[in-house]
Amino acid sequence: MLGAGGALLDIVADQIFRLAPLTVGEADDIIDRLRSAPRIDGHRGSPVVSRPALCDLVVRVGALLDDWSEVAEMDLNPVICVGDELTVVDARIRISGTLSRVDPLQRHLD
Repeated sequence: MLGAGGALLDIVADQIFRLAPLTVGEADDIIDRLRSAPRIDGHRGSPVVSRPALCDLVVRVGALLDDWSEVAEMDLNPVICVGDELTVVDARIRISGTLSRVDPLQRHLD
């Protein structure tokens, strides 16, 4: 899930759901589908956020979640975006009771 954060998060419900892992193109597509996407591109004077940096974060988090099946939830909030720099201020990760490393090649060999 990718969504806009902030004080209005529960009221606005601006989230997009996709299965991990994602390609850069898929990450860019889900960013475009957010209602708040125009703000990312500098709408009405808001700071422009680096699309490549944001896509990279989405792809990397998706890969981590795909590789580590024991990660049940991950919440990165807020992610502060200034120019080409993204800073994850707070991260919360919930680990499930089952620890098993997923072999990323196995699903391609079945």
